[in-house]
Amino acid sequence: MSYNLRILTPEGPIFDGTVDSVQATGYKGSFGVLTGHAPMITALRVGPGKVVTSTGTQWYVFGEGTLEVRAPDVVMLVDYAEKTPTYEAAKEMVAKDLAKDKA
Repeated sequence: MSYNLRILTPEGPIFDGTVDSVQATGYKGSFGVLTGHAPMITALRVGPGKVVTSTGTQWYVFGEGTLEVRAPDVVMLVDYAEKTPTYEAAKEMVAKDLAKDKA
């Protein structure tokens, strides 16, 4: 089963399509949203995330923002979303982003 996911940034839409799941980083850790998830709104922090579709998995680094689950859609409003080839690459990019913020 699947649902519609929209990932929006100040620069415009990054993703708008049907997904099997999405994973993001919240302030209490990483979490995932599957079809039929209870309605919720949560804050996101900079971290790796993934979008799983019927054609495969795409890794991202998501900036701070919010995620709202409301049937039949899930909407992410984030500062930025950058594609990465792997989870490891996403973690490296997060570490660089956080180091920049501390400098």
